[in-house]
Amino acid sequence: MEIIIFFISLVATLICIPFIKLMLVESNITRKNYKGDMIPVGMGIVIVPVIIINSIFLNFFINNDIEKQKILLIFLVGIMTMASVGLIDDLIGDRNQTGLKGHIIYLFKGKLTTGALKALIGGLISLFIGSLFTSNVIEILVNTLIIALFTNFINLLDLRPGRALKGFLIISILFIISSISSQARAILTSVVAYAVGSFPQDIKGKIMMGDVGSNALGITLGIVTIISYTMTVKYFILALLIIIHIITEKYSLTSIIENNSVLNFMDKLGRL
Repeated sequence: MEIIIFFISLVATLICIPFIKLMLVESNITRKNYKGDMIPVGMGIVIVPVIIINSIFLNFFINNDIEKQKILLIFLVGIMTMASVGLIDDLIGDRNQTGLKGHIIYLFKGKLTTGALKALIGGLISLFIGSLFTSNVIEILVNTLIIALFTNFINLLDLRPGRALKGFLIISILFIISSISSQARAILTSVVAYAVGSFPQDIKGKIMMGDVGSNALGITLGIVTIISYTMTVKYFILALLIIIHIITEKYSLTSIIENNSVLNFMDKLGRL
């Protein structure tokens, strides 16, 4: 079934990309990339019709299984919510203010930035989803942090063409070959196909996925983690995410990558 899901998502992605790209360009929804070229931003919106199409397909194979339908709806709600706030950030976000700490400082000064809105909504939806699978307070907290930090992590990667998609695909492959549930694997496969279909234009700097895309990718990884792994594995993943966020609050992620020969090679692979 996963092969069919991958094919459907890939075809849907390749069909949607040129239409949405033209729509964004004609509406002047463009932004300068790191090279200074004006390219369409918010192309991650492609994931919305793709995930809906595959959800319709998946629902036919669930056979009125309430638990599986619940998980399918959770993915849909999570992806749609974070895609929506990401789109707001792509359309009207202030690029002069970056970093979670900076947005929080502005919020305490009485100014709501799109970044702070994204963090608030992201935190709330993470708490909601994290609480659906347990009544244990500690596990709810762990689930919430994993979803929120995974969402922000992919967003942090999205500063160079193809970087966020590479990070997502590497983590997804590790998840797929591990012991995640068949339904989680099916939904993740759908999003992986979107990433594969978007990759050629993203890596060449012809389109910008934007927060709408990176948010959707990140929350997908977060939800897969909390529904698939034991608490021991969750603690390990959460610790890694916390360490990454502490480091990136103090140091530029791009500088870290550029100063490491292996990471720099992987980062630039396919871009030039």
